[in-house]
Amino acid sequence: MQAIHGDPLMRVSTGMPDDVVVLHDALEALQEYQKSKIENQQSPLVLHLKNCGTALRFLQVHLEQCYPGEPIELTGDERLMERKGKLTSQIDSARILHGLNVPVQENESPYITMSRELAKNYSISNIQDPIEADWSAAAFWYEYVAIHGGVLLLEGLKRETLQGDKMVASLYSKYFGVITSYTDEGAKIYKSSFPLKYDKVSIDFENIPDLYPAIAFTCERLHITLEATGTSRLRFKESNRLTAVRLHEVRNDHRMAMALMCADFPVSKEEQGCIGKSYPAFIKYFEQVKSLSPKKEESVPQPEREKKASTKSISIGHITPIKGVNDEGKGKKFALSKLIHGTDTEYLWLHDDDIVRPQASRGECKLKKEDPDLIILPLRMESENAKPSLLEQLQIAEYAAIQELTMRTAKKDQAIMCSGANLIVRREVWLECESELHPEIPSGDDMFLLEAVKRKGYKIGVIDEEEYTAIVRPATNWRAFWRQRMRWAGKAPHYTDKDILDYGKFIVVANVLQLLFFPIIFIKFPYEYGLIKARMSKNHQSQITNHKLFLTALLLEILYPFYLLICLIGGMNNKKEW
Repeated sequence: MQAIHGDPLMRVSTGMPDDVVVLHDALEALQEYQKSKIENQQSPLVLHLKNCGTALRFLQVHLEQCYPGEPIELTGDERLMERKGKLTSQIDSARILHGLNVPVQENESPYITMSRELAKNYSISNIQDPIEADWSAAAFWYEYVAIHGGVLLLEGLKRETLQGDKMVASLYSKYFGVITSYTDEGAKIYKSSFPLKYDKVSIDFENIPDLYPAIAFTCERLHITLEATGTSRLRFKESNRLTAVRLHEVRNDHRMAMALMCADFPVSKEEQGCIGKSYPAFIKYFEQVKSLSPKKEESVPQPEREKKASTKSISIGHITPIKGVNDEGKGKKFALSKLIHGTDTEYLWLHDDDIVRPQASRGECKLKKEDPDLIILPLRMESENAKPSLLEQLQIAEYAAIQELTMRTAKKDQAIMCSGANLIVRREVWLECESELHPEIPSGDDMFLLEAVKRKGYKIGVIDEEEYTAIVRPATNWRAFWRQRMRWAGKAPHYTDKDILDYGKFIVVANVLQLLFFPIIFIKFPYEYGLIKARMSKNHQSQITNHKLFLTALLLEILYPFYLLICLIGGMNNKKEW
């Protein structure tokens, strides 16, 4: 971009990756060539690019656009010449940087997205900003920690990034038990104490080909079967990585060398020389980390034995995301993540900021290591008015039915609901599930967390006691009511859990049948009224008398099919907001 815009080239040092140094030196040589041409001292120019495919592809487009027809030759190592002419996303990236029209494709690669963003926002001031660290290079440290354990701080990695290879964090969290926690300095990674859940994983490498060697050797060392798709481009990298991984060979490929070293396969000093292409400091850091790492048997804890032997109380922290305070204008999930990454307690008690917190949460509350990984807690809806309006009464009755169903299903190991307004979760489990909480959807962190916890096989428990009950308020007007309900309904299409989907389908079908055949209400109402009565009794609810409760519940039963359909249809077009 600096060369394209005629700006001074940033300074590079020998400690930078070969890809950067080679490209920089070639651009500098082109500037000298241009100067000699102006001075009528032009001679043919040969640019030797070693084995740097990035430099080759960027310069191919650069020469076409800025030096058409000039006697300039691009050459390099034998492997680079074999790869010359292969179409990759870097060709399109270079064209975008030059301002050429590259149509937007469906499922566009993150590399192209980064290029579009840079081309749109480039200015000379960009080079004053700290250079973001490379997520593809971080993959080898994830590999190392997955195999050996330990804790590493990877400086310069950012949570908010356009780099597609950031997916390494979620993949290693989901499949290999490596948790990522962000700090101002970068990303801290460590091995979870929980046993791995998968003996076979399926990963599409179409948009993350650089992660393949690290993940392949991680799977091999952890005895996990890898089913890899989208691997066609791997044949055209610095080596044929499919073959190189199978044969455990470096083949002058920097990523192969690092992946093999992190998996404890032998790599000679001579073979390590290629690592400078992307990560010159890797060998120094690798030796430091290796010398400080604990013995392998100490880095693989026995969680089941620890849980049975330990009854020691552990700490719990309270997390309450507040709009306009913790969210930096980026929404509830950002605020929640920011607060959780900023604490180090073993359990987290999640609250909404508009509830009356449970009595148990106001003192020192401690849990034990053998307690469940996620604990569903009760909620009670109460009006602030001594005499609730009809709208408030309908909400109170509905909420009671929902809460009773929530508790009953959870106690049967078929949890279908939970609420982030009042929920306890093990911090390590939340961090492991973070990547699956749908950041593109403003709400639903609680339900998506429940789904992820069930998917990963963690233990879910219930505390259905008065002192653990939080109080929520009903909407006081119809506009607020519908906004809330539309927001709730808007996340429903994204649910994947079988229990949640089965109950949801049953409720929808039952209510549609009521619209088509009204007498079915005589079957539905006794059961649902029973749910309301049971929860009201546990809550010692006195805001609605028994006589009014029956009439309110009956009115709710009659209106519910219409309400449900409006929510389902309206939720599809719900405005995304906290």
